[in-house]
Amino acid sequence: MAADAPLAGLLADARHLAPDPPGLDEVIEDAGRHRLAAYYLYSALLAGVIGTDDLAPALWPPELAEPVQRLGLTRFTPRTGRGLDAQLTPAEQATRRSPGRQLEFAQLLVDLVNRGAFGPLCGDADRVRLSGRDDGNGLDLELIKGWRVVSTCPVRDHWELVAQHLAGAPPGGPPAQAGSTRESARTAARRLANQAIPDAVSAGVTLAVRLHPIGTIAGLGTRLIRSRIQAGRDQAGAFHRLSQDLGTLRAQSDGELADLRTERTST
Repeated sequence: MAADAPLAGLLADARHLAPDPPGLDEVIEDAGRHRLAAYYLYSALLAGVIGTDDLAPALWPPELAEPVQRLGLTRFTPRTGRGLDAQLTPAEQATRRSPGRQLEFAQLLVDLVNRGAFGPLCGDADRVRLSGRDDGNGLDLELIKGWRVVSTCPVRDHWELVAQHLAGAPPGGPPAQAGSTRESARTAARRLANQAIPDAVSAGVTLAVRLHPIGTIAGLGTRLIRSRIQAGRDQAGAFHRLSQDLGTLRAQSDGELADLRTERTST
């Protein structure tokens, strides 16, 4: 009973400070929205939609303000660089401060598109590449079919798609699977090394046509957190399979080494 007294006191203090605390579902929902809002801001900054000093909502252009408001994310967006950094990885923090961040964003976009993270390209194109715009203002994506350029579109037009990908938010539908259970150790290692944030974007998005809304607004943050949890489980499974494969390789190499020693001894 004596051990319960301090806990009872803490509970009383907590109830006094927060007489109507949010439920767990609300906390999860808010956490997901905070994450998505941060990556909307981060992606818009990298793509050049806003500048480094334009983090406050009052300074946003319509192309950022409208989708953030539509998704109910305005009150969740960071207002300062420090607040934004709190939601980003160290590598992303460095990219945010880089003077070449727009080029890094463009290269990331090309890599994601050519890896199929966003699904099929419009116009039956089979890949994209970067090119300078004729007016010298920013970069374009060239959609390539064979050796022919079939279409072009500005890189910055895809900032929202990249934001959803980085946050791990599927634009509708289930998250992508992390890979086959029979991946080799080398393939698994390469995937884990190159995939800082798990792919959780639906494959039904068509590039350079329009951006699909992320399902219905209700439960947006909760779906994001569930998607991240599932992606984390998939990655943990990939690590487990990698460990098993490495163990098998080590056992095989130990056996081969023992056989080699035996052969040398007998000769």
